[in-house]
Amino acid sequence: MILLPWSYDVKGSEIIFQECKNLKRSSTNLLQRISALLENLKKKYNTKIHHNCIQNELNIQELEDINLTMDVMVNNFSLVFQKLNFECDSQIIMEKIKIWKDLLWKIKLKICYFIQELINEIAYLFIYYGEILLTLTLRISTAYNNLFAIDTKFGIVKNMSVCNNTCPYLFFPLRKISVTRLLQMISSNRAELCCHKLIDCLLETYKLYETNDDDNSSDNSSFEIYRALTKHMSPPDPSEPTNKNKILNFDNGSNNETFLSIEELIAYEEKNVLDLLDTILKVAPAMLGCDGVKKSKSTGATKISTKARQKVLDYYEQILWGEVGNFLEHIILWWASSPLSARSPHSSQHLREWITQFIPTAEIPSVVLSALTSLADALGVHVTLTSWDQHFRLALVSSKSMYNPETGKLFCNVLQDLVMLCNQCEITPDWIIGAPLEELPLVEQIPVLHRLDHSIHTTRLWAVSETKKIANNWNVDAFFTVTHTDIVSCLAQLNSLRFTDHSADIEKGGLGVHVQVCTLMRAKLASEVQENITKLKGTPNECVKGLASICRTISLANLQMIFPENSYWRRVSTQLPEKPSSYVDKFLVATDDHVISNMILQIMCESWLDHIYMNKIKFSQYGACQLLCDFGYVETWLMNSSVATQAMRKKMIKNEVLRRCEGVGRLLLRCPGEQIKMIDKNKKIEPNTPNGEKTELMPAEMYVPNQEQWLELRAIKKRNLFKSSLCCGKF
Repeated sequence: MILLPWSYDVKGSEIIFQECKNLKRSSTNLLQRISALLENLKKKYNTKIHHNCIQNELNIQELEDINLTMDVMVNNFSLVFQKLNFECDSQIIMEKIKIWKDLLWKIKLKICYFIQELINEIAYLFIYYGEILLTLTLRISTAYNNLFAIDTKFGIVKNMSVCNNTCPYLFFPLRKISVTRLLQMISSNRAELCCHKLIDCLLETYKLYETNDDDNSSDNSSFEIYRALTKHMSPPDPSEPTNKNKILNFDNGSNNETFLSIEELIAYEEKNVLDLLDTILKVAPAMLGCDGVKKSKSTGATKISTKARQKVLDYYEQILWGEVGNFLEHIILWWASSPLSARSPHSSQHLREWITQFIPTAEIPSVVLSALTSLADALGVHVTLTSWDQHFRLALVSSKSMYNPETGKLFCNVLQDLVMLCNQCEITPDWIIGAPLEELPLVEQIPVLHRLDHSIHTTRLWAVSETKKIANNWNVDAFFTVTHTDIVSCLAQLNSLRFTDHSADIEKGGLGVHVQVCTLMRAKLASEVQENITKLKGTPNECVKGLASICRTISLANLQMIFPENSYWRRVSTQLPEKPSSYVDKFLVATDDHVISNMILQIMCESWLDHIYMNKIKFSQYGACQLLCDFGYVETWLMNSSVATQAMRKKMIKNEVLRRCEGVGRLLLRCPGEQIKMIDKNKKIEPNTPNGEKTELMPAEMYVPNQEQWLELRAIKKRNLFKSSLCCGKF
């Protein structure tokens, strides 16, 4: 800091302040010119895929003028800031110096931001405009670096680096323009175009693949893949000039950017970087650093070191194809004129499967392999989301209508789709089984497991709820369609679900944080899925129990309406009843359903007995005989049933509940204290009866539990009408 006398301060400061005004005026003019050029560029290059550049689209002369002005401006800023770097006794002059420093610094900051944005817009265009534009870009970058270094040179320290609200420092940090920075700008602008060229290469590869494919199946997957790969092409813009005289003529014919293979595309991008390095060596060798430039021992000329050249190429390929991997998904799924996302999820699935099959069989450069793998993973996530949404929405809407036979099939389709997606996450291009955790697409599998867990749970809830509604309306055909067809079909799909147990790998440790977190989440979701599968397996039994409860309720309700009054059972008569009561046939018809046959018969008879016992109906000897006759009519009704087959009829007649009903009737006819013989010697055995049935000689009373409680239902004896042991005895 220079301390000057007062007399010099007054005269010299006026000259310095006048220079500040001139610098402000010229800087503002430069800002306006750069702003106008940027606005014009953004209007013409609203997309980064215009690879046929037209003359006069970019004003080269304006760029040259800006470059010359920038060189002068850097010198002027350096001189002015140097002159403002003094102190004097006058507080007024010192305040004016401070004000001018802040004002000029803000203008300089704005220029830096605008120049940085300008370089970002034009850096990649040298591929089309040649060395002239690249030279201008490097010279402007050098001027930018010199302007940016003024703060350090003169010790200007600011706590903020924001020139206005629309240009925050956090969004656009100011940095020196280096070789790596230029490569980043070029790669970000070339990535979208490289995506389209890569898709073109895949299309050419697929054409060869399809030509050599001998499979003439009727599957439309080939059409889906072809459509997915071709629909990225946007329709021609009618407003775009077509005059061939306006097209730039390039020396190298490869600038047409038509590639038949991925290797050609990579080689073309490498050539662009090598051209960039050669021009940097001529125009701005300081950007390469001391280690990047060396002198030739034979000629003495400077050249780029082999190590630096390879390092730059590797860096560019890494960031370029990384950006391509990010763009591929958006172009194919969303940005095309007919995006793949607008089609059925099967289209994305076909493309994903083809890429997955293509990667192991083709010799793909490693730099592109990651982009294709990223695309396959992105397509997998898209298929998971959209396919599940589509299938689950159809199933959910269908489940709101009763007796819809398609609902179970739709839920089965949901589970089938999720199981297929989950199983695909258990394999890799190199591993069919036992793939290491680091190579598995765990991030893709986690949302699949989430949806699978939820879908199984929803399927189970639907089955339970639907069977309750169906059973209450006594639609037994639909009931067993759900329990024995739909649920069985869903379980059949879930049986093909594959889960590799990685517990040993988790306990062993050594996994990355991200892989470990994903593995633990996968294990938790897998356990929840298995738990829901177990619950789904028990759902048919749960539904049948619900049906049995409803059947019992219906049977009891029917008996409550049609069962004779107590006086009917206390009648006395001199003759034994010869025909069943009238209510029996009504009761059997009301609960008739041959589909569920034996179970309904058992529930019906148990309800019959429960109704008698719960209402404490008293039976006279004649009433007990009538009840026994009513019970016996069930067998007669079964024999005369037209809907029951012979095998079904034979099985139903052997139901123990019929023996229990007979036993109740005989208990009500027994005398108090009379012993029950364990073998019924009076039972007739047919000559052709199997040996297993000949041994069933146990009396019917032995099938009745709580015999003493049933004996309490005998009516008080009024008069003995029968001889022999049929009297009821004393109550």
